[in-house]
Amino acid sequence: MSASVTYRAILTIDRETVWYVSRLLAADRRHRRTRRATRLLTPFRQAVMVLRWFV
Repeated sequence: MSASVTYRAILTIDRETVWYVSRLLAADRRHRRTRRATRLLTPFRQAVMVLRWFV
């Protein structure tokens, strides 16, 4: 039996940084012609996840 682990984190990163990374991810999706609604996370949430990994 598997269990889910959830947690919350506070990032010490400016919101502008998250928006910048989000725009980069969105531009990359457009460049790759990724269809809409095929990703589980929005570019903003994906940016938060990536930044949380590196901080």
